[in-house]
Amino acid sequence: MWLRILFIGLCLPVAPWVQAWGRLGHEAIGTLTSGLLHEKARLQVKKLLGTEELAEASVWLDELRAAGTGTGPLAKDADAAAFNKKFPDNHLWHFVNLPLETPAYSDSSRFADANDIVHQINASIAVLEGKSRRFTPAQALRVLIHLVEDLHQPLHVGTGYFDFRNPHTPKLIAVPGERTASHGDLGGNKVLPGHSKFDTLHAYWDTVLVEKIAGTVNADKLAAHLHTSIASATWRSTGDYHAWAEAWATDSVHEAAAAYRGIVFTNAKVNGESERKTLEAIEAELPKDYEAEQKLRAQAQLAKAAFHLAELLNAIDWKVP
Repeated sequence: MWLRILFIGLCLPVAPWVQAWGRLGHEAIGTLTSGLLHEKARLQVKKLLGTEELAEASVWLDELRAAGTGTGPLAKDADAAAFNKKFPDNHLWHFVNLPLETPAYSDSSRFADANDIVHQINASIAVLEGKSRRFTPAQALRVLIHLVEDLHQPLHVGTGYFDFRNPHTPKLIAVPGERTASHGDLGGNKVLPGHSKFDTLHAYWDTVLVEKIAGTVNADKLAAHLHTSIASATWRSTGDYHAWAEAWATDSVHEAAAAYRGIVFTNAKVNGESERKTLEAIEAELPKDYEAEQKLRAQAQLAKAAFHLAELLNAIDWKVP
């Protein structure tokens, strides 16, 4: 087991946030969103993306991250290299590490950050409304699409923090204090449920659950299946759309708390000494009904991502040349 943990530890600086929902989930959300757009939003998207479909645009930010390591379809793309040089911390945009019992996302929280997913969604909206030149409008749209989708993956918002004074029986901490703020699992990236040789809880949510929802690896088929899950009356966003990302982050951290429910944690591997200890990896045993319960949650979150993304694109006051 600790060989697995060593492997995960070596990979963590590169891998944790590269593929939220995986390509299948992102493309399915993009496909479903396309069918929910109003005509004005559809024309604006077409203006910026040309023949590029939303499904294709939805994975651009992940492909940029891969390009930074010399892999993926953008590895030799000059524009991708320029973007990564200008924004070397763009891998941090995909998430925010809120404690599982956070009542609501707040700008004033010490867990919020200018590089977090909520801030970057709002920065992209500002570009599309002509209030910022941080990105080109096409880049802003691609960033916005991807991050709204990521925001609905619960483990891109909620993180387990632990008291591991006894590393054999670590305990989840509801609200970390200053001493335990470094004791997090990075959205399940350090949790090893043991489904296969190197799986993490985060990877399980990104790919395994997504493939099991409709029993397919075809994005169009998954999108069609997700369409039946849309609950318009329940999911409709209210108020100023500039604050919707905060509201969606709040919803996602609550879903993350449910995603951790019933998991038994054991054998924490830690680094450092005394209060400076950090979590390297932690073993976990999932409840027997975990897949059945969480598959439904993942299905709802994927459909909700498409519904909310369409809502936002329909609401934006587009001011692009």
